[in-house]
Amino acid sequence: MPADNLTRIRIFAGGLTALAVAGVALGLAAHDLGRWQVLVVLGAVAWIAEGRAMPVTQKLELSVSFIPIVLAAVLFGPAAGGLVGLAGMLGDRRGPWERFAIWASSRSLAGVVAGWAALWVGDTVGQSTLLEVLAVTLAAAIGYISIDLLSTMVVGHLRGIMTPRQVWGQLRAAESLTMALYTPLTALYAYAYQGSGAVVLAFVAIPLLAAHLSYSLYARQGQLIDQLTASNSSFEDANRRLRRVNLSFAAAMVRALDARDAYTAGHSATVAVYSRDIAREMGMDDREVDLVHLTGLVHDIGKIGVRAEVLEKTSALNDTEWAEMRRHSEIGANILIEVEDYQEVARIVRSHHERVDGAGYPDGLARDEIPFLARIIAVADAYNAMTTIRPYRNAMTPEVAIQQLVNGRGSQFQADMVDAFVRVLEREPEAYRLGVKPDFSLESMQHPELTPRAPRLRHAAA
Repeated sequence: MPADNLTRIRIFAGGLTALAVAGVALGLAAHDLGRWQVLVVLGAVAWIAEGRAMPVTQKLELSVSFIPIVLAAVLFGPAAGGLVGLAGMLGDRRGPWERFAIWASSRSLAGVVAGWAALWVGDTVGQSTLLEVLAVTLAAAIGYISIDLLSTMVVGHLRGIMTPRQVWGQLRAAESLTMALYTPLTALYAYAYQGSGAVVLAFVAIPLLAAHLSYSLYARQGQLIDQLTASNSSFEDANRRLRRVNLSFAAAMVRALDARDAYTAGHSATVAVYSRDIAREMGMDDREVDLVHLTGLVHDIGKIGVRAEVLEKTSALNDTEWAEMRRHSEIGANILIEVEDYQEVARIVRSHHERVDGAGYPDGLARDEIPFLARIIAVADAYNAMTTIRPYRNAMTPEVAIQQLVNGRGSQFQADMVDAFVRVLEREPEAYRLGVKPDFSLESMQHPELTPRAPRLRHAAA
């Protein structure tokens, strides 16, 4: 923990301890402690309850000390509530002194505030009927929960574990159960004590066991949710890492090709971006968008197997050279099929020069026989090739290239893919249409990631 955080926590622990001591002292001055035997029993019950705290999540645990502390506050006032709250924490000395000081003071101060709230409402409405006792207990419960919840939020903030909003999100279900179920039950015990005396304490263990069971189920549910969230997070992290590895591997292969043919490396990066944007325009899911982006990056990797004199020729290719160049899609597929998890990529790469009318290569596939993503890459590949300067021809303008795509709808290209790409090109700037935007570079294919971690807070619920 950073030194400045620790300093703030120690200041908070000291201030909270001073408030708790002052609260108990003022409570003793204003109201006697009542029957010490009853306080001993309630203190012992609180001690047992605190010793059986339950982890709700990786950051938070609950205890069931609410009933004995609030009952002491309602029966005997602020000092009694504060002392029973302190007694409950005496059995839990785990961790550094700051932890004990904060939680012991928090329980004690919560009991003191509960006692003052009970005295104030009791003086106002009385405590002779069950309804009046319920009003007194409700005031005590609100005072107790407010202090305990506020303390938990402050500690979470100081330690950087949870924000106040996150604490409330974790605890609101438990607090609602406490107010709805255990507040009336505590009021019933307080009312019964007036008529029957200390004998009612024999039954306090029953609701505490019930509370422990119900919060154990709640805690287990919270743990399962935490575990599921952690599993999902790990799965998402693994997916991000795999995607980054895939793109890094693809970029490395294209850079290897770049050593032989600088045109192909830049062309591949641009086709990857165009293909991704067509897929998005068509409303495809994230997996397919990522896959077509990756495949666009490696679609021409097979050119690494083409002879340098063919690849670098500055004039038009003859029939023999053209036949060799056309083999690059097969070569690329054969390279990629050997890479684990690249089988689908290899299939798409093999077919990116097929035509929907069946006149393409290498297999003469037509329409739905051609992998769907290969049909997307065919559109992006053809457009970028047409708008790029080559040694043996000038580049077409974007307008002319777009017209060529439109002319090939239904014969060379799938019509809806051409339409989607035309919509993209029409709304993008000239640099995009010419394939010279900065995000077309291989260096843009990086995907960083980060992860968090944290300890556990303590909160009393029932």
